[in-house]
Amino acid sequence: MKNQYFGDIGDYGKYGLLRFLAGNGISIAVNWYLTKDDESNDGSIRGYLAKEKNRLYDPDLFDVLKRMCAQNRKDVCDFAALGMIPGARYFGKTVEPVLSILTFSEKRAAREKWHLEALAGCDGAELVFLDPDNGLRVGRPTAKKDAMKFVYSAEAADYYERGQDVVYYCHKGRRTDAQWEKAKHIMQRQCPSAVLMGVTFHRGTQRSYIFMVHPEHEKMYRNLVKGFLGTAWNDCFSDEFSEVISEE
Repeated sequence: MKNQYFGDIGDYGKYGLLRFLAGNGISIAVNWYLTKDDESNDGSIRGYLAKEKNRLYDPDLFDVLKRMCAQNRKDVCDFAALGMIPGARYFGKTVEPVLSILTFSEKRAAREKWHLEALAGCDGAELVFLDPDNGLRVGRPTAKKDAMKFVYSAEAADYYERGQDVVYYCHKGRRTDAQWEKAKHIMQRQCPSAVLMGVTFHRGTQRSYIFMVHPEHEKMYRNLVKGFLGTAWNDCFSDEFSEVISEE
């Protein structure tokens, strides 16, 4: 996540989803996977804020995003302070880019230190939302220049293995359908017991939110996803997984 993206159409859907979950009793921790702004034009799709018809999905959220963008307050920390995701806690320390002057071991150690701080900052919540720029990458963090733009499967697993459910941002990008199906199930290999489900937001660039939940929470989250897709947001979101569970 970059502050330059704040208020984009994707943020409207993302926060709408999190607000629905929090409003239905799920305690949430948000790890922004915050990175520094750059010179790209990403995150500039804010024209939706000029159209009153878009307010119907979540009027309170729409009004806050519109006001903050009008005031040029594109800052996730300002948003967090408003309490728009009821009861949420936040970890907002920046993931620093990999510096060429560091040794391989120093690069790994710096990322591990950041991750341990994030784990501590997100402790106690039932659901942890991970919001990297580019989605999920397999394994442990590397020394690649773009490592700060990804959550790594080993990091997501650390939250799950200590008892928390996880939802993370990712997108199909230029993957084929077969590649996308494989990508959606990465965490199944990392955490075999996890139940995967998810939704995709179709306004602007396609954005998916993949849940990895503990088996005992499966029915609850399936009902929550179904409930969310039964709201006005159904115009913008679709179910990304076809699995269903028995009602017995």
